[in-house]
Amino acid sequence: MNLVLLLLLGAIWGTSFLFIKIVVTEVGPMTLVAGRLGLAALLMWPIVRAAKVPIPKTRRLWAAYAIIGLLNGALPFYLISWGEQFIPSGWAALLQSTTPICTMLLAQVLTRDDRMTKRKAAGIGLGFLGVGLLMWPEVQSGAGSSAWGMLAIVGSAVCYAFASIFARRRLSGEHPLASAAGQFTMGFAYMLPLAMLLEQPLRITPSARAVSAWVALAVLGTVIAYAIYYTLLDRTSATFTTMVTYIVPINGLLLGALILGEELSPMVGVSLAIVLSGVLLVQRRGSEPMAGDKV
Repeated sequence: MNLVLLLLLGAIWGTSFLFIKIVVTEVGPMTLVAGRLGLAALLMWPIVRAAKVPIPKTRRLWAAYAIIGLLNGALPFYLISWGEQFIPSGWAALLQSTTPICTMLLAQVLTRDDRMTKRKAAGIGLGFLGVGLLMWPEVQSGAGSSAWGMLAIVGSAVCYAFASIFARRRLSGEHPLASAAGQFTMGFAYMLPLAMLLEQPLRITPSARAVSAWVALAVLGTVIAYAIYYTLLDRTSATFTTMVTYIVPINGLLLGALILGEELSPMVGVSLAIVLSGVLLVQRRGSEPMAGDKV
């Protein structure tokens, strides 16, 4: 049953890149993220109450939610949505899987609990090599928008890495459902005024297809995915749960090809293999769950 849940989680988060690609063709990225986080927060708080989890009230916790809502919600969600305007959804799934590599690299500077080894250094090198192979043809051909789109996805992975390190320090011991609800709420508080000011969302008229993908992104890719994720953490271990890192990019690439007709070139396959090999090397047994395994 746990393996089924893991595969389901990988499928849901892999599908999220597909949903984002569908929505962002009709809706601005800020508006997309504001709607996603707003609906997710609206649905998550009743779940918190139903689970009889105490509602967070301290300023310390809400200050932490404000930071994690930016680094693990509003900013990476925006970067992914913005980047997918210029690159295939499958590429976004592949590039976002570099989060464990970014986390390991940042941990060398910001923490003392996970020291560098030759194996991890090799993994980081492979991660950069895989990303470079994917980006090089676009840079070489002068496709600046595609290159910037890919850099935006890598930027989201860096945000998730910062969020993972921060959450380990500031949210350790807090109930994950309450933390998720707080994160969604604060992320929404960031994105709504920006969307209203810069994209005028009240004037958009998205198609039924885009609205359906938008709702699915919030319900499946955010609320239900979190519920599965924390169920797995409770039933198994962080090591087992972080195996979703290997499932998400494969699903993302396949769904993009099957549903949106995105090309699966040999170079994409080589890049995927190299990046996932790097992730395998940097992930040590028994490591903490990484916030960036989500999208």
